[in-house]
Amino acid sequence: MMRFARVVSCVLFGLLAMSARGQAQTPGASDTSKFYVEFETGASLGHKSSGFYGGEAGYRVWRNVAVFAEVGHQGNVGTSDLDAKAKTVADAVGATSDASYKITYYDFGARYTPDITFGMVHPYAIVGFGGASVTAQTNFIVNGSVVPPESLGIQTGSDLDGTVNKGYFMIGGGVTYAFGKRYFVDGSFRYGYVMKSSEIDSDSGISTVRASIGVGVTF
Repeated sequence: MMRFARVVSCVLFGLLAMSARGQAQTPGASDTSKFYVEFETGASLGHKSSGFYGGEAGYRVWRNVAVFAEVGHQGNVGTSDLDAKAKTVADAVGATSDASYKITYYDFGARYTPDITFGMVHPYAIVGFGGASVTAQTNFIVNGSVVPPESLGIQTGSDLDGTVNKGYFMIGGGVTYAFGKRYFVDGSFRYGYVMKSSEIDSDSGISTVRASIGVGVTF
């Protein structure tokens, strides 16, 4: 996964370094289109690393500003706090543990494209607020095999096994590069923060970074 993250990073910096001739039709200030949609995938980085996939759709309300909605899924996210809670329980019964979160997020916000271009490359900044469905999964391992927690006398709560809805905040930036008449590639880094929940005692926030590559169309 770290290798994939480096590939995504190289693509992002490659887009920034390009100096193609002419003007582009991208979801930015120089485009005359109003709508865009895109599919995106990439690396989800943080305490644990995995992949993610998602989609985004937007509508330009002013020359430089579009409103958008995005949704996506991150398959393996963790925190040191989650690891510590799982380890405490596992140590008490002579086992080891492997804990992670699966996060389905959505957010709504604004995407700003300044009057700055690098040939056909357009930078942008983005911010959004929304929610996330966070599913905690904890495996308990004895002699190299995963065993049911009840066989060890463990009764887990929603902090280690279960799904909780939480608030979500996202901020980031990226670049788009147009090809054809209506299509574009979108590369970005986006920081996402899943907020604490009152449903879980001593809960902690979850920080992730998405290194993303997307392909979209304007219309």
